[in-house]
Amino acid sequence: MSYHLTISPKTIVKYLTIGVIILALISIPIQIGKYVYDYREAWTRMFNLDREMNLPTWYSALMLAFCSLLLRVIALGKKTQYERYFRHWNFLSMLFLFLAVDEVAQVHEIFIIKDISRMLPGIFYSVWVIPYGIALIIFAQKYRKFTRDLPSRTRFHFILAAILYIGGALGMEIIGSYWTDLEGQQNLIYALMATLEEVMEMIGIIIFIYGLLSYLKKEQDHLQINIKILN
Repeated sequence: MSYHLTISPKTIVKYLTIGVIILALISIPIQIGKYVYDYREAWTRMFNLDREMNLPTWYSALMLAFCSLLLRVIALGKKTQYERYFRHWNFLSMLFLFLAVDEVAQVHEIFIIKDISRMLPGIFYSVWVIPYGIALIIFAQKYRKFTRDLPSRTRFHFILAAILYIGGALGMEIIGSYWTDLEGQQNLIYALMATLEEVMEMIGIIIFIYGLLSYLKKEQDHLQINIKILN
């Protein structure tokens, strides 16, 4: 038995974006309530973009996992075509799976060692930005030709997605670290910066999903998922 599911990139992006907007519109009043009116009910943690292991965290993680799945589909297709960039697509799939796990499990937090943090400039309060930044530079060098050879529209979506995601994950983290060094984290300004960081990351992921789905659509007109039920 087979089922065919036709996916519209614009429809998926529309609903994912609505989800981000809803989460942001809930989170911002929660931040204001916490730091301006001292409203700290336990339920607010589930929607707070400045918290971990809650609804926004899982929302981001599932989107990253979806990216990993789409990249794996593309990689398998490239493998059957003996495409030279098969390994690049496959590595991207594994990378996004790691990012999905990291989003939930906070793997990067193991790099935050307080004694080392105190020895570094304020912008490196979150020490993990250093090894991740170095890894990003190496990644950019390795994927320069891959990016250059992408279709122009796909390349635009990938680069825009990277700017937003990295700008949020690394850029806003550095700015937040500088503010933490000056004023600490328990204040409205830091909370709003953390919210902006998460929103930038999620919008970057959504643009990347759109780029992947559009690429798949261009490759085979429409994306079909065939499900076989075996005895």
